[in-house]
Amino acid sequence: MRKRLGITALLLLSVLVFLAGCGAKTSTEAPKPSDAGKAAAGKKINAVYFVNGTLGDKGFFDSAQRGVKQAGETLGMDVKTVEGGTNQADWPAGLESLASSGKYDVIVLGTSQMTDIIKDVAKRYEKQKFIFFDEAISGLPNVYSMTYSQNEGSFMAGAFAALVTTSTELKGANPEKVIGFIGGMDIPIINDFKAGYEQGAKYVDPAITVVASYVGDFANAPKGKELGLAQFNTQKVDIAFNVAGGAGLGMLEAANSLGKYSIGVDSNQNALYPGSVLTSMVKAIDNSVLRALTLFSQDRLGFGKNEVLGIKEAGVGLAKDDLYNKHVPKAIQDKIMEIEQKLNKGEIKVQSTLK
Repeated sequence: MRKRLGITALLLLSVLVFLAGCGAKTSTEAPKPSDAGKAAAGKKINAVYFVNGTLGDKGFFDSAQRGVKQAGETLGMDVKTVEGGTNQADWPAGLESLASSGKYDVIVLGTSQMTDIIKDVAKRYEKQKFIFFDEAISGLPNVYSMTYSQNEGSFMAGAFAALVTTSTELKGANPEKVIGFIGGMDIPIINDFKAGYEQGAKYVDPAITVVASYVGDFANAPKGKELGLAQFNTQKVDIAFNVAGGAGLGMLEAANSLGKYSIGVDSNQNALYPGSVLTSMVKAIDNSVLRALTLFSQDRLGFGKNEVLGIKEAGVGLAKDDLYNKHVPKAIQDKIMEIEQKLNKGEIKVQSTLK
């Protein structure tokens, strides 16, 4: 959520392996850890993850944290996490402190809210290496970035929501063809989620209406719940998509309290409210961070470049775990699989609002 944002503080949950929790395989799987460390010539690599917020979102930041932690466990790296807090004014100094210390071989960070900050810091600390996720960075030879096709993942979420709202098998679905969208902020990256969501819904049924609300940040769960309750109680919504990080956790709670449905984001949030959170649109942040750190340890990471991970690369997708299999009607599962195959083959093209 953020210009390749991702979704934030207090908060809110995995694909690629379709993320370890979802069980699919991925073309972006990390190289074998046994091959790692060759470039280090026996020197243990020090990596630090800078969080522009706080951990505990059960989504974006926590997913990246899992990747960093796994790098420590499987690659033998010394890893550390520094939480920058929710005051954005503190983030530039926090990142610069890490870069200027000279202690770390590589700094991991991400989200669109850090784009201008990393561009400034990376230019001034040319010897410091950075791995940046969820936003494309170009022209900086010491920065490797990876982005995720959230519009494609959101297309799947929209198609799923449309199938749910028109289902006669799900008790919480009402007769109205109205689905909800709760965004953290009214910014380009979040609206790219929204655009994909709308396209997916209308692919299934052109008569679907999408009701959208924005919290104003990614941390205010009570506000997220308030907006969710309003959509479910007064705007005829029976399923809504959380694209608001920790704030969106409130919407998930609202859906569960009313016997309605929701779609999680970034990581697999199905287990938060089983049977209410029917699936999650996941980004493979954890596995992609692990992959990047593994390649870094092998001196094979493409600094100065950006990689885009979409449906075909298993960079994004829907969480299909045991809870999904239990609570989602077989007819919907089959249709989702059909749509996913068409996306993989390029038979469906999802438009992005981002330049």
